[in-house]
Amino acid sequence: MDPWLRQRALSRVTVGWCVLSTVVGLPLAARGDAFWRAFGRQQVGWAAVDAGVVVVADALRRRRMRRGNPYAPATLQRERRTLRRVLAANAVADALYVAGGVWLWRASPDRPGRAGAGAGIVVQGAFLCVHDTFHALRA
Repeated sequence: MDPWLRQRALSRVTVGWCVLSTVVGLPLAARGDAFWRAFGRQQVGWAAVDAGVVVVADALRRRRMRRGNPYAPATLQRERRTLRRVLAANAVADALYVAGGVWLWRASPDRPGRAGAGAGIVVQGAFLCVHDTFHALRA
């Protein structure tokens, strides 16, 4: 497994998710209903943060590739191990986002804005958890 190509694949999938989240989230954020407005804002907000993470991660990847031979066996092994660890840690954090979102959603039946925000967090966290776990296993 080429960790450099895996990282680029991660970026492409994440950017695709950002676009989808924004396309779905913007019209919902403009609705009058508090639940869907909050849900939509979560989609757009997470898309912005995830896009920022992709930009920073890609810049760091390019910088690491410029150091020495990026395809030296020791470098490839280090990159694979680091990628696997980062993705595994992210998957744990993602599961916590889902748990927090479920709690917020269920704890707010009389507050549709908070419930919508919780539901939005669940959707984003669930995608990221599956995404990060899948790529960690393949790293």
